[in-house]
Amino acid sequence: MESINSIFTWLSEHEAGFSALAALVVIIGVTLSPLGVGMRGLLSRRKTNDSAMPGTDTAKPTASSAPHLESSPKQDFLDNPPPLITDKPSIAVLPFVNMSKDEDKEFFADGMTEDIITGLSCDSRLFVIARNSTFAYKGQSPDIRTVGKELGVRYVLEGSIRPVGERLRITVQLIETDTGSHIWADKIDRPISEIFDIQDDVVDSLVTTLCANLSVAEGKRARRQAPDNIKAWELCIDAEMSWMGLRTTGGMVEAQALAKKATEIEPGYALGWAMLAYFSSLNIAYVITDNNDETAKQVDQLINKATVLAPDDPTVLGYIGYTYTLIGKASTGLSYLERSLASNPNSGFFRYAYATTLAATSQLKNALTQSEIFFRQSPKDSNMGAVCFSQSVTLSIMGRYLEAEQAASMGIKHQPTFPWLYVARACALSGLERHEEAQLALVLAREIAPHFSQTKIEKWSRLYFQKDDAAKLNSLLRLAWPES
Repeated sequence: MESINSIFTWLSEHEAGFSALAALVVIIGVTLSPLGVGMRGLLSRRKTNDSAMPGTDTAKPTASSAPHLESSPKQDFLDNPPPLITDKPSIAVLPFVNMSKDEDKEFFADGMTEDIITGLSCDSRLFVIARNSTFAYKGQSPDIRTVGKELGVRYVLEGSIRPVGERLRITVQLIETDTGSHIWADKIDRPISEIFDIQDDVVDSLVTTLCANLSVAEGKRARRQAPDNIKAWELCIDAEMSWMGLRTTGGMVEAQALAKKATEIEPGYALGWAMLAYFSSLNIAYVITDNNDETAKQVDQLINKATVLAPDDPTVLGYIGYTYTLIGKASTGLSYLERSLASNPNSGFFRYAYATTLAATSQLKNALTQSEIFFRQSPKDSNMGAVCFSQSVTLSIMGRYLEAEQAASMGIKHQPTFPWLYVARACALSGLERHEEAQLALVLAREIAPHFSQTKIEKWSRLYFQKDDAAKLNSLLRLAWPES
């Protein structure tokens, strides 16, 4: 109550012009804010400074009162550092440093920082420190390990902007606070004349890439943990790493086992069930199971568990949406993915899943548009090979075979162990009437996935794609099968 009274007193003495409503907003905002302690310190300091203005009688501070007079929001925050209150990967985005002499760039740097915080906050898997807390470090060069302790975070992102000729360079680096080691760094150069027009694109690209690298960092961290200490969240991250990097059958089996273990450790963790549903559905997508109906039934049960636990979580929604697509229910999956991306537009994986699902529902032009958004936002994403596969198949259905072949070839450079890329390339090469190369592509696909056969691939096409689209893909592949 004493702190609230001091706020009332300060407002009445120095802000007579405030309306009653404005004063109420200030009081409630300060009292309920996570930085309420620090803001009350600021008001206390302002009161002291105001009373020390010329023409006022001010007693000299005593030794006991001096520390209070010199307090600041930052100091109050440092004296009482918050504990780490979540098992999620936690991150603080420090204010970007403007290394130019242009004041307009200061606003740009601050805007970049705020937009990145907002973008990261859309990912329900992350715990992101609010802007007010991190901007307390503006104009400073703090030790990152100290920041980690003060804010209770596992990672810190710091960045800067500076002119390089006629271009503006944006540099960022992600640092682990426990060790001070650099996890990831990147730089983006853009023409100074265009920078404000493309700020959203720059932020989207940074956030998407950052989220992907956070997942990699968390996966490596999980693998350093003792087995008895590992948590459901860490198992899920490890599962993602096991699958998405190489997309091999062995990686799929390992990922499914890790997700299953996550649900056993924490049955109330919705993401564990959603990921288990996704990895289980890959048995259909990889034409491993001989009983699609039974597998789809089991996957549906897993989806229901995840949905009951977290019906609005964007990450859970995204996994559920793509899982529906993989069991042949793309129309249902579409709505889940749209809800997921509406809340978390910077997820590279769900952007890819959305593009694939649009292709499966014969919305081909829109599917290509979503693929292009992915390439623009996340050019170094671990899902690059999968997106190239989706784009290649879509282009082949549209009869754009040369572009389809180029997309598949680019994907193979990124993920040479992903067998579906060779299937996609075979389709495109058949369309180009390069039949020997098409046959070789299928030979390579079967070297990676020996169980691939003409019968299984044709069944896969009919499950995922609309009737006419599946017929076109299968007619192209019939020309390429070595045994035909």
